[in-house]
Amino acid sequence: MTETAAQQTTSDGNKLILDNTLITREELDEFKAIALREYGIQLTDEEAFEQATALLRLFDVLLEKRLATRRNRVNMDNNL
Repeated sequence: MTETAAQQTTSDGNKLILDNTLITREELDEFKAIALREYGIQLTDEEAFEQATALLRLFDVLLEKRLATRRNRVNMDNNL
C-alpha cells in the first residue's frame, strides 16, 4: 500500500501543522470548502485532516486492489 497518511501532524492551538503529509494546506482548505458547500458542514482543520486522510486511505486500498487484480490477469495471460 502506498503511504497516504500523515507521518506527523501536530496542533498548535487552533493551527494544524502539516509535516510530511500528502495533504497540503491548499488541499485541506479545498476539502473544507467542499464539505461546507456540499453538506453545509464547517470542519475544523483537525476534522478535515482526519476525513481527508481517511478518504485517501480508502482510495489507496481500492487502487491497490484494482492493480493487484490487473497484475494477476497479466500473469494469467502470460502463462497461457
